[in-house]
Amino acid sequence: MKVISTVALAFGAVIAMASAADVAAPVPAAPEAVARAAAVCTPSPGCVCNKVQGQFCGNQAINQACTNGHVFECNGQTGQTCDYGIRTSCVQCGKLSCP
Repeated sequence: MKVISTVALAFGAVIAMASAADVAAPVPAAPEAVARAAAVCTPSPGCVCNKVQGQFCGNQAINQACTNGHVFECNGQTGQTCDYGIRTSCVQCGKLSCP
């Protein structure tokens, strides 16, 4: 990044300003970031949630439509979910991350 000037902020920090050409230059994404961005969350109408926004591992003992080993996203406004598919930690320990 080519720095063309700096700006001192009120609380003492200094930030660098780059030219428009430098800022507009694309930065290649890491392969794992591309995979996460490309993840498709398929609507799962039978697997309802408690309206707490976030992800959770499916548990068929609680709801048959929330498939064991899959990670779901809960919509905090509607209580509807979508399914991202199988997640290793959900298969191994039933949680978003295993100890």
